[in-house]
Amino acid sequence: MAIKRHKRGNRVYLAEYKNVREGKKVKSEFIRYLGPEDEVKAGRMPKKRVLDRINMSHSLRAGDVDLLWRIAQDLDFVGTIDTFCCGESLISGPSPGKFLTVWAINRAIDPESCTQLERWVPTTDLPRLVGISAEAFTKDSFLASLDFVCSNDPLAGRIVDHTAVINEALYQRWRNISPLPAGTKETVAYDLTSILFFGVDCPMAELGRNPANAKRRQVNLSLLVSKRDKYPLMHFVFNGSRNGVSTVKNLMAWLNDSAAEPGTLIWDRGNVSKDHVTIVEEAGWNLICGVPQTSKAAQALVENTEVPIGPTTHARGTRGSHLYAIKKRGSLYGKEQTVVVYVNPSRKVGKIDSLNEELAIIGQELDALSGKGKDLPESELHQKIDDIVGPLGNYVHTRVKRRCDGQRIEWKYMTRKLDEEERSVGKWLLLSTDGSLSAKEILTEYIEKDFIEKVFRIVKTDEEVEPVRHRLEHRVRAYMFVCVLAYRLLAVLQWKLREATGKDDSWERAEDLLRRLARVERVDVGFGKEVKTWFLNLSKQDADTLSKIGMPDLLKEERRLCV
Repeated sequence: MAIKRHKRGNRVYLAEYKNVREGKKVKSEFIRYLGPEDEVKAGRMPKKRVLDRINMSHSLRAGDVDLLWRIAQDLDFVGTIDTFCCGESLISGPSPGKFLTVWAINRAIDPESCTQLERWVPTTDLPRLVGISAEAFTKDSFLASLDFVCSNDPLAGRIVDHTAVINEALYQRWRNISPLPAGTKETVAYDLTSILFFGVDCPMAELGRNPANAKRRQVNLSLLVSKRDKYPLMHFVFNGSRNGVSTVKNLMAWLNDSAAEPGTLIWDRGNVSKDHVTIVEEAGWNLICGVPQTSKAAQALVENTEVPIGPTTHARGTRGSHLYAIKKRGSLYGKEQTVVVYVNPSRKVGKIDSLNEELAIIGQELDALSGKGKDLPESELHQKIDDIVGPLGNYVHTRVKRRCDGQRIEWKYMTRKLDEEERSVGKWLLLSTDGSLSAKEILTEYIEKDFIEKVFRIVKTDEEVEPVRHRLEHRVRAYMFVCVLAYRLLAVLQWKLREATGKDDSWERAEDLLRRLARVERVDVGFGKEVKTWFLNLSKQDADTLSKIGMPDLLKEERRLCV
């Protein structure tokens, strides 16, 4: 036991503590309050009495916000943002890093615009955690913080954007905390998605086409994401009319300047070209991507490569079907490349059967028209033929022949075209600049790049990033930065759960954990001279989960002396 002295005003008070060992550390734990020092020395101990009233503070939402604030502290969100936006000076009070971290936590668990945050923040434990009074969290404070990250410089006539350097610093911080396994390099996926825009004033909001090919006013967000832990290396914001292939040079410019160690880059077939392959190789990165069958070289590789169906070529099982692949060297983009041709037999058979069925119907309709069309004007007959053949005209040759008894239609199937279609349908071509990988490894890496689609769904659905309601370009860029900042919190949480459980359902576990912790509230209860902090509604299951991910003391009861 130990007696500790606490000075309050002009008097000194005594309290009794005991030493408690937690692992290798020894901590002092409060036992009881003894009273003023002069009275204790005089032998006048405080009278024991039954408390007739308990003072309780308002309860505040704490579980999920405390967890995400701890992750943000580990990642040094506040320090990193403030360093690049405000210089090296130490900021003890309100700062853009603190306001934007609070906003990121909000978007991760309960998305609100900056106009709603001033009502939401005071209902949570965030003012205590951040060290800023609840009244300071106003709409203007959040908007001003956006301007620290990205602002318009009217004198220079340009946008001053700090998001790139902040993103890289945050990525390097995470890699120091969670390094790649020894001997491995980063494998990253790159893709772009459209974000619906509200209003017509922002120059970035342009008419573009969404995945359903519908025209709408939008901006485009692209992400470069690690396959290992789904943590983003970088994000870019582009005008709404930009497509994926037109953004590759921006990506490669960043990779050339980045401190990230070169690894393997994976992107979709829509981004590949001869110049892009060269740029990636010159930057020291390997590339795995799909190759569109638009060039003669790509078509020849697919048509002239037979993929045997057997155990030696089996590469991957999918729902209801299987993929078979072989690796070979072939001429592509002006030089010999390592390529993989893979086939889905079920899809191949289905497409061929569907094509044959449509062509058979076309043949029947042409025969019927030939018998009835001898008295039709030739122009009308040609129009009816075109209507019947439609988009399959490459597979059917037709002509109208005049006879003594009228016009007749002569037609035949283009067997050469059909043979070419049968050789290429259901087959796809991949390019890999890393020749050491097997066909199965290359195909697996390419197929599994769809994890980036999960990232976009989280940003769009869970964080409700769209529609964007900011009008100024620098505000749009800074707002997107906050949304990606929120995703970083979720990515780290799911990775911690994956590491702790070894299971693949970490995204669902992270979502469930945050939903349950949203019910956990913090309340301060006063018992005479002692104040206890309780976290209500915390289940043993969630407490155990927090312990497994390295946060056993996150929502632990606290006691302090209040004189």
